[in-house]
Amino acid sequence: MLSNVIVSKKKGAHPQTKMNNIVTINDVAEAAGVGKGTVDRVLHNRGRVSEETRKRVLKCIEELGYKPNTAARMLAKRRIYKIAVIYHNKEIEFWRQVEEGVIEAAEEYKQMGIVVDQFILPQIDIDGQLALIDQVIERKYDGLAIVPYCSPKISEALSRAAAKKIQVITFNNDEECGRACYVGQDLLQSGRTAGKLMGMIAEPDSRYAVFLPIVEGMSALYNRYIGFREVLDANRKDMKLIGVFSCAQEGEQAYEKAKALIQREKVDAIYASNGIVANIAQAVEDLGYSQKIKLVGHDLTDFVVKYIESGTINVSIGQEAKKQGYIAVEKLCRNLLMDEEITGDVYTKIVVTVKENLAYV
Repeated sequence: MLSNVIVSKKKGAHPQTKMNNIVTINDVAEAAGVGKGTVDRVLHNRGRVSEETRKRVLKCIEELGYKPNTAARMLAKRRIYKIAVIYHNKEIEFWRQVEEGVIEAAEEYKQMGIVVDQFILPQIDIDGQLALIDQVIERKYDGLAIVPYCSPKISEALSRAAAKKIQVITFNNDEECGRACYVGQDLLQSGRTAGKLMGMIAEPDSRYAVFLPIVEGMSALYNRYIGFREVLDANRKDMKLIGVFSCAQEGEQAYEKAKALIQREKVDAIYASNGIVANIAQAVEDLGYSQKIKLVGHDLTDFVVKYIESGTINVSIGQEAKKQGYIAVEKLCRNLLMDEEITGDVYTKIVVTVKENLAYV
């Protein structure tokens, strides 16, 4: 593996006179008084290195302006890497945001020998996803970024992929499998945040309803509901739950059910565990209840933003959809190209959004 790096300044020299100097891992090792193997262990955070030596090496790296040269590493490997990305519902606005992130990362790394193939199911389909995972294994992909479904068959298939040395990263939804890491929101905490916010804005003795999309095989939205109820039940015992209503993910059913509920019962507040909050807002607005019903939900699609701007949605919690797609692919690229270890889950922000800060999120 080539170890050349571009240096912005060399120790003891004026930075403007040394901009084009090239330093190798040997230079770092010499400056730190260690072997180049020790420098490599410090860079990749693996193996045994004393704390004193680690600090000395890191100091030399900083002083020398050591930066990984991805192109040199790629030349050393001299091969093409293939990454598969599997998710669903491309036509839904949220997933278009995810796709933007996937494409951005793919464009950044394609000149370095990375090929990113997207496999997008028209809807949540456990058997369909299982077939795609089998294709990924059969075609010997090097990496897989996937929104996994909750199924023993899917978990087993992903474990088989990992056993075949395919790096697996889950994003948006996390299930038990042989994955290297998860990229996405802490869904329980996202729901807890929604519960806290609802508790802050709802009037005393409010009657509230919960709307959950029917998403077989994905635990994410139900985890949000669990978190929401934990916090709201603890902090607002005066509030009365009218009911929990299941809806198709596309949202048309959410609109009709919300409209029928508001027409037949007194409703003071509504919580929706994903972007169907916009469909519910449409029903609230059509019935002229925008200033009467407190509405809290999730995601920041254009449809949701429209009703935040009008004031019908009081709060919606974003989850950085584009960033999820980007990071999942980027981490695989950096692992394959630069042997960068994939460690630790990456949680995207819980972005609390109201009309007043909409322009800044």
